[in-house]
Amino acid sequence: MPIDLKKRKLLLGKLSRGLIYTTPLLIATVGYGQLTSDAAIAADSYEFASAQEADDKKKGKSEAKGEAEAKKKGKSEAKGEAEAEAKKKGKSEAKGEAEAEAKKKGKSEAKGEAEAEAKKGKSEAKGEAEAEAEGEAEGDKKLVTRPRRSKRFKGKRADLEARGKELFEDTSLSTNGMSCNSCHEDFLSYNDSFKKSYPHRVAMGKDMFGLRRTTAEQMVQICMVAPMEAKPLPWDSEELAALTAYVKKLGKEYKKM
Repeated sequence: MPIDLKKRKLLLGKLSRGLIYTTPLLIATVGYGQLTSDAAIAADSYEFASAQEADDKKKGKSEAKGEAEAKKKGKSEAKGEAEAEAKKKGKSEAKGEAEAEAKKKGKSEAKGEAEAEAKKGKSEAKGEAEAEAEGEAEGDKKLVTRPRRSKRFKGKRADLEARGKELFEDTSLSTNGMSCNSCHEDFLSYNDSFKKSYPHRVAMGKDMFGLRRTTAEQMVQICMVAPMEAKPLPWDSEELAALTAYVKKLGKEYKKM
């Protein structure tokens, strides 16, 4: 608390006059010094407290700012980690999907290749079978077709027809006990095409030997090879010429029926 200047002046006056109030004056002076010291201390304490408060406030702001920055940094780091994890997960999932797609595509392509290969194999097998059948038909066709420059047996038609009638019932020509008459006795087993003049289309000749049109001597050889299971007759033989003549005669008779 500040000292009253009036009282101070009074005390100093008494001191200068040597009054007995010296002691109280000293006390008052000491008290004033003490008061002045206390005021200074109080002022210093206030200033220190203010400075301390300012420092604390500044420090608090700094710490709060640090905490905010740390929190922000933490959020940023957490966000970065989350994004990195999501990105990593996304890549992993994308990789898994890509691998699954590639695997699926690989299986599909493998299946397609296998099917294509199987189809190709079937096509090739079919082609080979057809070629083989065609080759066999071609071979059979040659078997029952007169070779070029081969000679025919020459004889009178009446004699050949008579001899042909005998051979038509001869089972010794076959290997299975059959004769031409076994199938054609009394004009049996003839198609309507038999009424046509040779050469004409014969179902057996087309189906078994690939012949579009069959001659009379080819018909004889077909019967020798197929139903009678024998070898073709020699192309220059009397037997072939006789049976050929007789078959032509039968055709004319069948036509009249």
